Amino acid sequence: MGIADDFLKSFFEQYPKAKAGLLTKDELNRLMVEHQQKLNNTPQEDFDGISPNQMVGLLHEPFSATCILQFNPSMNQHLKQVPLFQLSELLLEEIRNAGKLKLTVKGNLPVRICELLFSQQLIRWKYMEYVTRIREEDIPYLWPLKQYLQDQGIVKKRDNALSLTQNGEKLMEENETYRFKKLFFFFVGRFHWGNFYNIQDDGRYGRLGWAFSLMLLGKYGDKAQESEFYSLKLMRAFEKDLYDNREAKGQEEIVRTYHLAYDVRFFECFADWFGLVNIERKKNLHVSFFDQLIVSKSDLFDHLFQLVNVT
Repeated sequence: MGIADDFLKSFFEQYPKAKAGLLTKDELNRLMVEHQQKLNNTPQEDFDGISPNQMVGLLHEPFSATCILQFNPSMNQHLKQVPLFQLSELLLEEIRNAGKLKLTVKGNLPVRICELLFSQQLIRWKYMEYVTRIREEDIPYLWPLKQYLQDQGIVKKRDNALSLTQNGEKLMEENETYRFKKLFFFFVGRFHWGNFYNIQDDGRYGRLGWAFSLMLLGKYGDKAQESEFYSLKLMRAFEKDLYDNREAKGQEEIVRTYHLAYDVRFFECFADWFGLVNIERKKNLHVSFFDQLIVSKSDLFDHLFQLVNVT
């Protein structure tokens, strides 16, 4: 059944007189509007118990006054604990102090800056022990940081050097909360999550419903869970056909790719880079070549976000 068929079925079940043709056109229209409003505010199992209206808020108006996901009012006291934000602040300061930060022949950040950022040891990843050279192309979070500064017009590249723009100078005068939100919304908005893990889905898996993922992490993250606990909930909400047929023959590789893309993009990159999760890796070669992630929310998560009207 499609959405329209489901609506009509539930409508006629609620109002048998409508199906029997015993209502006027005005009565029918009024009841259909009321029924749609009721459905929009009814908790849905596919959405982990939130309503369609609440889901719309997460998808299209995250952190708005009526959204169930909010920034914590006291978040400004904890922003220095956010790994990617700390590195962004350090890189900005280095560019400002240099005046013009000379790039490598390839246009990458100079090794000195890469080593400085890497030495902070703020972000770890599973292949970190294999890194032999500290260069932009070898450290996964360095290029996205540079991309953020350039894409947002905070720095400009001229004569193979980076320097602050007027917008960048103004940004440095803003408070930390403003600067953090600018970085955060870039990564959940403009940045292409295919850069985190490249498959032919236009970055959809993981990025679609990122605020819903944060809501789920806030709701269930006190207990360590296998990462598939979360990715299955996203699959059910946004990839319903795949969810309903996930155990069908021939779907194994598609389902495995979905879970892996979600793991890498949402947990290993976005959430970990912002310090929102604790990640434990378990290897079970009988199940998968890839590590099984066991995740819980970090203390920092609750310092940055809060849930409203979520049970």
